Amino acid sequence: MTFATNGAPYYEQLVMQIKQQIVQGRLQPGDKLPSIRAMAVEMHLNPNTVSKAYQILERQRAVYTIKGRGTFVSESSQTIADLRAVDDLQERLRSLLTEAQFLGISAQQVQTWVTAAYQKEDSRG
Repeated sequence: MTFATNGAPYYEQLVMQIKQQIVQGRLQPGDKLPSIRAMAVEMHLNPNTVSKAYQILERQRAVYTIKGRGTFVSESSQTIADLRAVDDLQERLRSLLTEAQFLGISAQQVQTWVTAAYQKEDSRG
């Protein structure tokens, strides 16, 4: 995993990378994530940054922690829709769609991209 210089905090980027691995099927329910220290070393991050990312994922029920055993990927049915997160996503999507329109990208092209992204998810799930 690498981090972008897009201005997003590293903990947010780590959260997104772990979610992406879950969606793509590279992380399956029950898989154990590296310990906070191991992930920090692997990703060249401060352990507090990794801890914050794991806490966010746990609040979103994407992962769960068993004291003394580690942090594990949850079953997808346990993940809950946080209404604030859904609203935030919708607003970010609106911004992206405005940018796409500004660049002259057709709605049909955007729909093709969305369909392709979801098909990749379905084929790995």
